[in-house]
Amino acid sequence: MSTTSRNTKRLAVGDRVIEAPKTNLDHCVKKDHPQFKTISNIIRNRRVGTVSELVTQKDARGHRINYAMISWDEQPTPRLHHVMRLRKLEDENAAKNDAA
Repeated sequence: MSTTSRNTKRLAVGDRVIEAPKTNLDHCVKKDHPQFKTISNIIRNRRVGTVSELVTQKDARGHRINYAMISWDEQPTPRLHHVMRLRKLEDENAAKNDAA
C-alpha cells in the first residue's frame, strides 16, 4: 500500500486565513428562537486570523492529520484548528472578485 502526500502545503506560517463557511447549520435555527440573533451571528460571521504554527498529529489509526495554530484577530491566545476548516484570505477575496 502506498501513501501520497501533497508536495505543496495548503497553508504556511504567516498566512492570513478565514474560517470556512458554516452552511450546514443555517437551517437549524428558526426565526422565533429566543436567541436567533446570537446564534445566526455565530453561524454567519467568520473569524479572520494569522497562522502561527503548523502541527501534524496522528489519529487512532496512525494517519497524519494536519492542524494549524491560529491567532484570531479578536482573541489573544492561539487556537488549534484543522486545516480543512480554513481558507486563505487572499483566495477568498479573489473568488469574490471573480464572481462580481
